[in-house]
Amino acid sequence: MDTTATIKNSLQLEDYKDALWSCQMCTCGFCLFECQFYKLTGFEAAGPRGRNHIALGILNGEIKLTDLSDLLIYGCTTCRYCETVCAQNLPLSVTERKQKISGATTSELLRYMKVASGNIPPRLRDALKSFSKYGNPYGISEKEKDEWVENLGIKPMDTAGKDAVFYVGATVPYEPRSTKAAEAIFDILSKAGLAIGMLGSQELSSGGLVRPMGEEGLFEYFVDHCSKILNDSRVKKIICFSPHDYDAFRSYYSDLDVTFEHYTETIANLIENGELQLKGQYDMMVTYQDPCYLGRRNSIYDPPRKILNSIPGLKFVEMDKVRDEAHCCGGGGVGLWLEFPELHMDFERTSEAKETGAQVIATACPLCLQMLDGAIKSKGYNLEVKDIALIVAESMKD
Repeated sequence: MDTTATIKNSLQLEDYKDALWSCQMCTCGFCLFECQFYKLTGFEAAGPRGRNHIALGILNGEIKLTDLSDLLIYGCTTCRYCETVCAQNLPLSVTERKQKISGATTSELLRYMKVASGNIPPRLRDALKSFSKYGNPYGISEKEKDEWVENLGIKPMDTAGKDAVFYVGATVPYEPRSTKAAEAIFDILSKAGLAIGMLGSQELSSGGLVRPMGEEGLFEYFVDHCSKILNDSRVKKIICFSPHDYDAFRSYYSDLDVTFEHYTETIANLIENGELQLKGQYDMMVTYQDPCYLGRRNSIYDPPRKILNSIPGLKFVEMDKVRDEAHCCGGGGVGLWLEFPELHMDFERTSEAKETGAQVIATACPLCLQMLDGAIKSKGYNLEVKDIALIVAESMKD
């Protein structure tokens, strides 16, 4: 399969040798300040700088991949805090950075090597097998997506003349919380007068969840498949439910003449232009969780906040760590599949939300939705986590 036309960049550890050496010589340690992996485990090897030193050791033949624990290889959630604060990555007046240093990238590289070795954790192997067979990690036939789309009142792959295609990704309609949020988004866009198409079972996955798991070959297959479907359908605008799909499209697909939006951008614009009226009161105190792949990765911070601040009766409060400093929910990378006792980023983040006095944690990512909801139930907090679309849907009721 030839994917050279669609893959923007493929990863090889050797390609990052110079960047790893730069990190080897670093003494600032900025990357450690808010790295949750490092803060929760407390050992240097877990931090971005430590992992980069280890990767260089593997390249130099001083360390074997089998010497590394699953925690060290899979604990990073690829939140990319380290990448945004690294002094080596900051722009200089006399040059441009062409190769970013990132503990997240190093983690992905180590995972690729792990997959190539054939020795990966069973739960991860099962998820990848399901992705390969069905295009989702839940072991459910992709055909169920056709039935779900038809129940919304439209036909799968009927994209001609539509204003946009709503891309729901690998969690819908297989995971109930994500499905409920996606249905709310579709209803909101339709009520705002947009003609929305959907791809149904042909959608499969963008690969946005697969790449950080370490399966580059499967990721390339999804890129090839999705590129063909979108090109053949002559789709011009995609509205994404998941930030992970949005990021995959924006970062790794190179030959598509398509405009991509995250749904919060679309809804914020509809409200600002007066095409979406919010009249119902939502008398709750709400805080917001910045999804890493929406915020740090793609700098979408304002649209979700504009939406929340437009809702009558809603009192919006911020957590201490927000925007580019926001703490991860723990669901990125392989966080949905592998749980480590040392790493409960979801517990940490829900505790930070609880400290604000908020009654609701709003988010705009299906991974955040699952992780924070699970943490709230585990901790027994009197809190609720909701996708922003569900809050908007409630405020649209008279």
